[in-house]
Amino acid sequence: MNRKIAVASVAIFLCLSGGAFAAGKGPKPSLAPTVIAPEDADKVIMIKDKTKGVNVFENESVLFKIGDKQFAVRFDGTSHLFDLRQFAPAGTLDHKVTVYVAPDPSEYKTTTPF
Repeated sequence: MNRKIAVASVAIFLCLSGGAFAAGKGPKPSLAPTVIAPEDADKVIMIKDKTKGVNVFENESVLFKIGDKQFAVRFDGTSHLFDLRQFAPAGTLDHKVTVYVAPDPSEYKTTTPF
């Protein structure tokens, strides 16, 4: 009997997930953030000596300012955290700053129950 339940559960999962893929709601590609031109950024975040982490949204372009230096990054894909030093030009950032990437809020529609 357990086998029948397992087979039925898998069949239901495949039907439901197949519908999501057909509707274009499948998994997003895993794209790494990319360095972009500073003028293409939508948001500015100041990084100070005590900054340990910053929050951004997926699909957001951010200009990071550290003193008189700056660089911009676009956060695409499905990864959720990064060490900002891996995108900063050499000598720009001297300590670890974790970037926490939240899902793009524009991709979620809210509905009221009434």
